[in-house]
Amino acid sequence: MKLVLEVLSGPSLAVKWLELDRLRMLGRSPECDLVLPDPGVSRRHASIEPHGEDLALVDLGSRAGTLVNDAAISANTVHMLSEHDRLRIGPWRFRVRREEAKAATTGPVSLGSVTHIAAPILAAERRLELIVEFSAHTVNAIDRATVVEQLADFAQRGTGARVASVFLDNDGDLQLSASMPAAVPALVPLQALTGAARDGGVVQADVELPGLDGVRPMLVAALRVDKDVRGYLLIEQLRPEPRQRADAAEFVHALVRLAGMTLGNVQRREVERRVERLHADLDQAREVQRRILPPASGICAGTRYAFHVHPGRLVAGDMVDVIALDSHRCALILGDIAGAGVGAGFLMSSVQAYLHAELMATGDPAIAAMRCNRYVSRVGGGRFATAWIGVIDARTREIRFVDAGHGLGRIVDAFGVPHALTARGAIPIGIDTHVEFSNETLNLASGERVVLFSDGVSEIRNASGGVFAPDELDRTLKRSRQPESDIAAIIAGMEIFAGGQMPGDDASVLSFDVAEG
Repeated sequence: MKLVLEVLSGPSLAVKWLELDRLRMLGRSPECDLVLPDPGVSRRHASIEPHGEDLALVDLGSRAGTLVNDAAISANTVHMLSEHDRLRIGPWRFRVRREEAKAATTGPVSLGSVTHIAAPILAAERRLELIVEFSAHTVNAIDRATVVEQLADFAQRGTGARVASVFLDNDGDLQLSASMPAAVPALVPLQALTGAARDGGVVQADVELPGLDGVRPMLVAALRVDKDVRGYLLIEQLRPEPRQRADAAEFVHALVRLAGMTLGNVQRREVERRVERLHADLDQAREVQRRILPPASGICAGTRYAFHVHPGRLVAGDMVDVIALDSHRCALILGDIAGAGVGAGFLMSSVQAYLHAELMATGDPAIAAMRCNRYVSRVGGGRFATAWIGVIDARTREIRFVDAGHGLGRIVDAFGVPHALTARGAIPIGIDTHVEFSNETLNLASGERVVLFSDGVSEIRNASGGVFAPDELDRTLKRSRQPESDIAAIIAGMEIFAGGQMPGDDASVLSFDVAEG
């Protein structure tokens, strides 16, 4: 018995199968034995010829390639084919099968029963091929439109419908998103059909359409993504037989379920891409924050300092700045924006920049706090900032400062004993537009240093629920004698105190004294 190449799916061709009794050429050229009119098919794409009981297939160096059983074959190399093998060239799928016998030797036999048995089997096999092909076309789809267009296309091909249309729900309003063929479908009572389809299954209905004689058989299925109905597939059929209509309903049911899962994957990939973009943006924001920070330690206009900022999230809401105002005056800031995350981080950057500019211009903590307060009250969106803002004169050891709701600091005396850094204080920046700020003064004796910290340091807890500051912080400071070792000891002490975990909140520490000599 001869082998033939049967067309399983793809655009309509002049023949349904091709006898493989001699060398056959497949391609776009009119001179080929099987003409495949598609831009993705080469003019002389492939050849097939008998080779004993099998067939010899050669891809003739085509641009798009040839697939056998869903695997690409090498160009200009003989590939053996057997019965039941499947080929794919461009948008077409083929199957190698044996030609049906035309008659038996014992006498005439009616082929009617054979036709009735084979046709449903072949139709079911073709629809299975379409389901597999739809999955291959959409598995890596990056947008919803691609999946919806393929759904309409494969639904029309698999049911032989006059029109297959996909309607998506847009805030309760069903809008046509794809149609195959690309034509406006007839107006149908969508609400009645989709209401029934929403409850599950495929709705079959004979619908009388405006402007047309008689009724049209319709199939409607809900398109679900993670159990939520996102739209509907509407099929307008061409008066099928009852068996054909039932088979089409089963095909549509399988197709919309697969489409729903594919759309769910697209949606998850979109979320992943948004998260990736957000992380990239946060990384850039963190890098900007890192760049606006001063060096982590050094001597600024006669003041020796060191600090550390630990962001609880990717972007910190704490601010630290050290600014040389002239050869002997240094401004120092440590503050905390209420809240956490990106919003607090961006407001922190703007507040730090504002205070930096005002201190450079005026050298006065109270004026800087007052002007920044007006700015934050206007743009902060209800957020506020606590801050310690000071200017130290290395010649006189006098510190003029404003404590705007911060209240977290220690002064370590010349003997290494920490004491509370007391202040009259003021309300945080950004709460009351009209509040007045005034400077306080502190004289730093020889050998004394100031240690400021944020609430992320004071509130870190151990396994027993105890807090790090002030007791554990003071014990840590007693083992240190200068700003850099203060910072190293405090960071290590916090980690040990919390059982190896750094705080989840922003945590910042700034230590400074007057450089001797």
